Amino acid sequence: MKNTSVLVTGTNMLCSLGMTNHEVWQAALSGSVPEPSRRSYPFPDGTRLEYPVFSLPDFDLSDWLEEKSVRWLAENHLLDDRDFCMLLLSIRQALEDASFRITGGSRIGLVIGHENLGAVKLTDKFIRYQDAAPQTDQAEKMPLFNEFRREFFNIQTFPYLFYLAQLLGVNGPGYVVNNACASGLYALELGRMLIASGSADLVIVACSDYAHASEYLWLQEKGFVSGQMKIRPFDLHRDGSILGDGAGTIILESAEHAAGRPAEPLAVYRGGAFLQEHWHMTLPDVSRHSYASVITEAAGHGTAPEIDVIVPHGSGSTLWDRYEANEIHRAFGRLNRPVPAVTSFKGYFGHLLGASAMIETVLLLHCMKREILLRTLNYEQADPRVQLPVQTQTARKKTISALKSVPAYGGFHAAVLFNKPD
Repeated sequence: MKNTSVLVTGTNMLCSLGMTNHEVWQAALSGSVPEPSRRSYPFPDGTRLEYPVFSLPDFDLSDWLEEKSVRWLAENHLLDDRDFCMLLLSIRQALEDASFRITGGSRIGLVIGHENLGAVKLTDKFIRYQDAAPQTDQAEKMPLFNEFRREFFNIQTFPYLFYLAQLLGVNGPGYVVNNACASGLYALELGRMLIASGSADLVIVACSDYAHASEYLWLQEKGFVSGQMKIRPFDLHRDGSILGDGAGTIILESAEHAAGRPAEPLAVYRGGAFLQEHWHMTLPDVSRHSYASVITEAAGHGTAPEIDVIVPHGSGSTLWDRYEANEIHRAFGRLNRPVPAVTSFKGYFGHLLGASAMIETVLLLHCMKREILLRTLNYEQADPRVQLPVQTQTARKKTISALKSVPAYGGFHAAVLFNKPD
């Protein structure tokens, strides 16, 4: 299949900074980022599990949706499912941003990304409601989780796709993508391929993730969580991440379809590059240079001679940030190009796991549109082992070509390229 470019005609971001593109952008631009709060899960014995989260603001779907839709959500036991509600709300706003209303005249595809659709909510109930005698050791308090943690991790479900298609009126091809933190980029490429193959005229690509207790417990065991309660991408004193709630949506559209209506393209998606490693679930194979390979290949899809900015994963992990820096240098060395400006967005709203790549891509697209590059929050002291041109100040920057890249758990390496519309 040829690498057909498609247009981005609508977007949305939901996260701790706000519920709309405007709210999120204004908060990020001002740097007025709230500190993570403590999410509390009660146990039957009266004790609680508490963990840090960049929490989504409280919202009532009746303020956003018609009464019929809210009633349908209640009947299907979805009103208290934050993962699903964030997906729905983000998609609705992105369609509005694209000035597009779903009717019977277009072939509409739907691709949603999430790490554990529906499963984490069930897992949390096992943790919270299991019949266990009070224990002083928290690990002993959760015997079901500890006994079946691998089974919990491997559960996957599909009904969200059906529910969303029913609510939105989508009748075209639909897919669920679960490629860990790279889900958003894999979902984007699948959306592009659906348009390039003629299977769809427009594709809704949406990802969400609510910071569940079971996710926190599994990731804490892997050394994911920052002891400082602060995400410091590429900084000398980085020590991990903090979970966040949120969702992001991008509307992809063929140029022909967009030309037939009042669409205003935000960017051109040129395509991406993707590689699968299988050396270790939570560690990269530093000998293969898969990450450098996808960055190099994705950069070649564009029409501009240079890449103006790259937004890597920037999780704040001591190991992964160093791995990213080394691979970025290798990639642009292969291209015989200078390393472009580097910025990371997790300090603004936390690590959104399956939704992280998508929401960070949307924020990058808004940087391109406004010609303003947001700084990397909490970057205070350079690490001599991480030689990257990290953006330390928010500044005006004309951006013609931009890359978003991710090396994810599960060996999923991905990079995608956007150009400004002609």
